[in-house]
Amino acid sequence: MVEVDVFWSYGIGASFALGAFRQLRKAQKERDPGEKRFGAQEVLSLRRVIQEIEKGDSPAFDNQYFLKTVLFLALLFVPSGANLLWSNPNWETMQVGSYETIPGWLVSAFSITNVTQGILGYWATYNSLMKGKYFNAALHTMMSYLGFWFILVNGWDKTGYQRFFSRNREAFDNWKWTNVFGWLTSDVVRILLAYGAFFIPLMLYWIGTWLLEGYEMDEQVDFQMPEDMMEQLVEHAKVDSYLLGAVFGAGLGGAVVAHLLIRWFGWIKGLAAFAAIYGTGASSVGPWLLKKILKVDSMNGPAVWELSAEKVEEVKELIGASA
Repeated sequence: MVEVDVFWSYGIGASFALGAFRQLRKAQKERDPGEKRFGAQEVLSLRRVIQEIEKGDSPAFDNQYFLKTVLFLALLFVPSGANLLWSNPNWETMQVGSYETIPGWLVSAFSITNVTQGILGYWATYNSLMKGKYFNAALHTMMSYLGFWFILVNGWDKTGYQRFFSRNREAFDNWKWTNVFGWLTSDVVRILLAYGAFFIPLMLYWIGTWLLEGYEMDEQVDFQMPEDMMEQLVEHAKVDSYLLGAVFGAGLGGAVVAHLLIRWFGWIKGLAAFAAIYGTGASSVGPWLLKKILKVDSMNGPAVWELSAEKVEEVKELIGASA
């Protein structure tokens, strides 16, 4: 949907960077050990991203993980949204627009931002990872999916789920729960299943594979990829279960709680109550789950440039000893 894809594309880019965080930190340390302190304004600046990409040898972008992020967004994510916008404009705009009312520039902007937002999500997460701020890096993914689910469940008028389960504007205007059956047999569901059956498993495979490879390359993590194919699938399933638990548990679960609180207490009191509940969970359950996914002892680690400085000192000591 137009309204939620801005969150989803950002979350895709952020999650891809998070999945490859050990590989990306290693590349930054080995290829460009200089200190990189980008402020919030630079991190969220598309101009800064373009400048870094144009360098051609930036550890952030000159790697397979960024390439796969862009290819995934451009070749899979954008076409799926464009297909739905063309075939079901009512549903794709959450029952707001139609063929007659959707301007051409909106279609272009929708397609462009589905790529640029993903790049920004990747870049912002990357910078947090380089600083050793693992929890902050993970928040880019978690908050994106929370925003994604909140729009679908609540929306801007507490009818998000009704808009989602209505196949067109007429069904939404005459909302009843039996609309779900009409939605299930619509083109919308067939398109969602066709694309989802391909790119969601691909997302899980890539992120899971990168995490497992990262475990294996880290001497501080007691992990070795088993040689048996079935045992490898079990390891992938474990990682994927944690990833899905974060997306659906913290994301969808949080959105449902927020929606109910808003319905019961109104926008201001409901959101205040949700912020208190979610903040408590994020500070307690969140780190536990993220440690399971990332396999780190702490949600804060050393910055990459600090590790590089330590390596330089070690080399100097070795040189001095040999002299």
